[in-house]
Amino acid sequence: LIDPWLEGTEVDLARWFNTQWHRTPPLAYAALPEFDAVLVTQKYPDHCHRETLLRLQPPVVMAPACLGPALRRLLPEARLCLFDAHLRQHTLGNVRIRQLPSRRGLDPVYHAYLIEDGARTLMIANHGFDADISHFPHIHSRPVDLLLSPFNLYRLPRMLGGYVTPGLPGLERLVEQVAPQRVAQTHDELKHAKGLIPALADVVAFDADQRHSLPWLQDRFLAIDGYQKVVL
Repeated sequence: LIDPWLEGTEVDLARWFNTQWHRTPPLAYAALPEFDAVLVTQKYPDHCHRETLLRLQPPVVMAPACLGPALRRLLPEARLCLFDAHLRQHTLGNVRIRQLPSRRGLDPVYHAYLIEDGARTLMIANHGFDADISHFPHIHSRPVDLLLSPFNLYRLPRMLGGYVTPGLPGLERLVEQVAPQRVAQTHDELKHAKGLIPALADVVAFDADQRHSLPWLQDRFLAIDGYQKVVL
């Protein structure tokens, strides 16, 4: 499971600052498939959701090293596999998970992950990805079957972080570098929201009909509508 958030709210710092919650009810816990590990990509509660992790009690958690102390307190029984500048990959069974560091390296928010099992390769860049792909030759060692990345542009005032997701221009650059077989949206969920951050956010949402005018996307676009099983 990657960044599961299956109940409750996302609260950043304080409720007045940013509170968000799902419009579409999340997948029920009973409907989850069996899983061996959880990958937590970053510290914010829409990715590292305390209540969900407590309910799931995953046996293995993979996460950036900065989350190690909090995860040890939250899940003392879990085996932690942490990523840092000296250890960028972990293996679980026949699955290898690599952390790909972004140029925006102040924290892991903008890092990407490559998940491979020898037959299929998934790349997830849930805030986009700004990096020189030539620094990661293993990306081109076999085709990337599926890229998960945001399509929406989400921008805050510069003092609050500026671009959170880069929109279609950033996605186009990433697609041209990685050349994935298919591309699907992630992190673009329309949520209920209140607080300072939603009030200040500038959002340009992607319309699926746009793909027909985007040669780099139209044959790669994989529409996932709601909770459904997708087989590549």
